[in-house]
Amino acid sequence: MFKELVVLALTGFCLTKATGVYPYAETFTADADFLHKQKQIYELFFYIDQAKLVGSEFYEVGRTYDIESSIEYYSDPSIVHEFLYRFKLGYLPRGSLFSVYYKEHRDELSVFFRLLYSAKDFATYYKTLSWARFYINEGMFVTALVTSVMYRPDCKGIILPPMYEVYPHLFFDNEVIQYAQKIKMSSGYKKPISHDSFNVETYFIDYNYTSLFMKHYIDGEYELDYFTDDVALNNYYYYIRNLFPFWMNIKDFAVPKHIRGELYYYIHQQLMARYYLERLSHGFGEIEDFSYSKDFAPSFYSTLAYSNGVALPSRERWSEVPSYKYNYVREIENIEMRIYEAIDSGYLYDYEGKKFSLYSAEGFNYLGNLIEGNYDSYNVNFYGAIDALYRDIFGFNYDCKHKLCVVPSSLQLYSTSLRDPAFYRLYKRIISYFYRYKGKLPAYTHAELDFPGVKIENVYVDKLYTYMEKYNYFINNALTVDSYKEGMGYNVKAAKWRLNYKPFTYKFDIKSASNTKGMVRIFLGPSLDDYYYKESNYMYYSWYNFVELDKFIVDLKAGSNTFERHSTESIYTAKDFVGGDYFYKKLLKSIEGSEPFSYSSKVYGFPENLYLPRGRAGGMPFKLFIHISPVEESKISYFDFPIFGKMLYDGKPFAYPLDRPMEPYVFGDLYNIYFKDVSIYYLKDGIESFYPEKYVADKYVAGEYHGKYEHVAKPYYEKPYYYGKYHY
Repeated sequence: MFKELVVLALTGFCLTKATGVYPYAETFTADADFLHKQKQIYELFFYIDQAKLVGSEFYEVGRTYDIESSIEYYSDPSIVHEFLYRFKLGYLPRGSLFSVYYKEHRDELSVFFRLLYSAKDFATYYKTLSWARFYINEGMFVTALVTSVMYRPDCKGIILPPMYEVYPHLFFDNEVIQYAQKIKMSSGYKKPISHDSFNVETYFIDYNYTSLFMKHYIDGEYELDYFTDDVALNNYYYYIRNLFPFWMNIKDFAVPKHIRGELYYYIHQQLMARYYLERLSHGFGEIEDFSYSKDFAPSFYSTLAYSNGVALPSRERWSEVPSYKYNYVREIENIEMRIYEAIDSGYLYDYEGKKFSLYSAEGFNYLGNLIEGNYDSYNVNFYGAIDALYRDIFGFNYDCKHKLCVVPSSLQLYSTSLRDPAFYRLYKRIISYFYRYKGKLPAYTHAELDFPGVKIENVYVDKLYTYMEKYNYFINNALTVDSYKEGMGYNVKAAKWRLNYKPFTYKFDIKSASNTKGMVRIFLGPSLDDYYYKESNYMYYSWYNFVELDKFIVDLKAGSNTFERHSTESIYTAKDFVGGDYFYKKLLKSIEGSEPFSYSSKVYGFPENLYLPRGRAGGMPFKLFIHISPVEESKISYFDFPIFGKMLYDGKPFAYPLDRPMEPYVFGDLYNIYFKDVSIYYLKDGIESFYPEKYVADKYVAGEYHGKYEHVAKPYYEKPYYYGKYHY
């Protein structure tokens, strides 16, 4: 929970804490029951490619459990019968590749999930999972486990491990995985750099990825791979897409159904805006469009391999759509026309032919469900699942007709989607449908945007800096071990470069005519220099390129108010996960009773290290857009999402007021809107080239650097010969 700030009276000014009493993450102290549940669930993710982990608790439980003889412990016996019938016919076996984007896989997953959800109590749920570790495909098992933990009431608050620890091979190049396996297999590689705080031998893989040089020579797009391949970003995308899995009908669950489609749009619109700002930092400009009849521009050079050794499919630059994908192209062209017709006519049709208005209070949510093709869509048969079809076409994988020979492309896994440049081209097309809809809505009027009596007089922002740092990630799951005991005996960590920024503070001067509450929203977008428009016209053409950095409620007193907000307090970002090695050992100590175990309702979010785009060495201009609006207490609510904490909702559309084009004339005398020109400076030699050593030392104490000090210095890909003409 955010800290309270003392209110100081200073000559007519009120200094207040921006967050006030509105919590977005809560901290709890675990009791014995929670600790036991947390341990049992967390262990199920250990060495996931091994069906039998001798010595583990789930091994002993799973090998003796019988679902069929325990049917009375499930609330829906029909689900148990259906699962057992399908299982005896032949479920997807362990070792096969799995993706939710294949119908046979998805159908089996859905039945398995419903089996888990129908377990009457946690004991039955855990026994079922322990049994499933032996027999259910590991990809399907993890997906059902993650989703069921999110949705089962008796799992509330349980922390799930980051996917880069569960599936390191989907986040780290195959060279790293091979090296980790050599550490396990060969005593010559076993040279522990240090011991962790629990005195466990720790091996660090500090590797110069030779394949990266190949990628950059093939396609300049890979200059952005520090963003697209960011481990925390891909983990965020995996979990945010599993909040409302498209393969689930959520009508029977206690979740905010009215935002499902809108949240799908918002997640991807913000990702696209953030990606665009990163492109500007490299001088790339707009994302090109594509045509099915012309060669597809961006390549995808995969450096990943599945755990069974099969490489993820690659795609050459300027490739033609394969002939075996033509049937999908014809299907997608039909669906595109139907979506356009729905948007332009203002109506969509359900399975029975009934018309529903798209331009109603819930119309945008309907559209989001329709485009995602989720199980809440009004008519999947007619409007299809265009998201899945795009991924199928441009993943360039083989069109396998049998569930056992599927090789999913990077686009068909949430953990790897963001790595492929095709993702951003596809979502530019998908988001354009929403923009077409938004363009037909009436623009906000002056009265709708105004906050009478409130004026933003000034906004101060510290100087903005970004830099590259090396960070170590726990990857023990890349190995095969003989037993649970051996697996706990040492740690393997892989270093990877990532973008980070120097935390900064906003300071707001706001005058108010009365005591009131205001909702402050902060956005970052391209500078005016990139558009050559006047400020008002610029917002009309570039509203969708702004990233929402923060949103919070502030108490305003009559008169002048000054308050601060730290960048690290953003409700959208989350700090680094502490690491499974530390987390699990601390959990065990708490179970022993030697120390309390505290946990937060917010574990994941957009990665804090990517709060700012990279910018340039000499500084790159961007623009802050700040808007403060009245707070209607009756409309304020908090959606408490598992592992993402509380989401503040005030009844406004996501990204309001930059959720639709803004007409130029409304800016004339809106004093509750403020533009701020800022520059972002990229420190090529690392943060210590600018800042005193104390800053770096403080980060070590906080556990944010898990490597050696010298690793913070110059990143290998910042050499001029590597970036070529795009080196700044």
